[in-house]
Amino acid sequence: MPSQREIAKDWQCAHSYVAKCVKNGCPTDSFESARAWRKLHASKRATTSPKQLAKLVLQEKNDDSPDAREYRKEFLKDRPEGTRLPSDTPLEDALLNAQQAAAEAWRLLSESMTANQDDLIGVRLSVHNKALEALFRAESAYREELERRRILIPLAEAMETARRGYQVILQRLKALPQNVAPRCNPTDPNRAMTVLESECTAILADAQKVYLSWSDE
Repeated sequence: MPSQREIAKDWQCAHSYVAKCVKNGCPTDSFESARAWRKLHASKRATTSPKQLAKLVLQEKNDDSPDAREYRKEFLKDRPEGTRLPSDTPLEDALLNAQQAAAEAWRLLSESMTANQDDLIGVRLSVHNKALEALFRAESAYREELERRRILIPLAEAMETARRGYQVILQRLKALPQNVAPRCNPTDPNRAMTVLESECTAILADAQKVYLSWSDE
């Protein structure tokens, strides 16, 4: 029984592509079975949906298999020069799309002005201005989101940090009477411990009330 890497070598493609095919039902009992499965599924008509192509390209952007290269080729077909593959960061993609739209709008406007196409200059100037406005909005949103990510802490991380801090406080409060009483009253440490324990217990009780009231809101 060949391994997935051996099948990838037989297919002359990336191991990641074979692994994906195996998940989709490709047999690995022999090279012949794997080839037959690939031939059957490769014969299916490739999608031409822009959304589906973008999804496939995103899933296989690091795959160098023939099918993945075909998806990338189809996705980039008839697109402006410099168009990049989609990423897993929609915010960056939105900014890039706005940049490309502004660049294309300027190219068309420049062509009209060079060719003295007076009937197109006004229309394309309006399109160019709107593209610039969209670009400025995208850049602003991008900067704000980056700033937000630097300032805000994920809820799970904040809760875990708070839990660790509370644990330290609780441990110190519980140990405080015994550790500090002899220094507070060397001649009668038991009396000092009683007072400290009472105060620590009251602090914890008040804190618990605050958290209970917050959880009820």
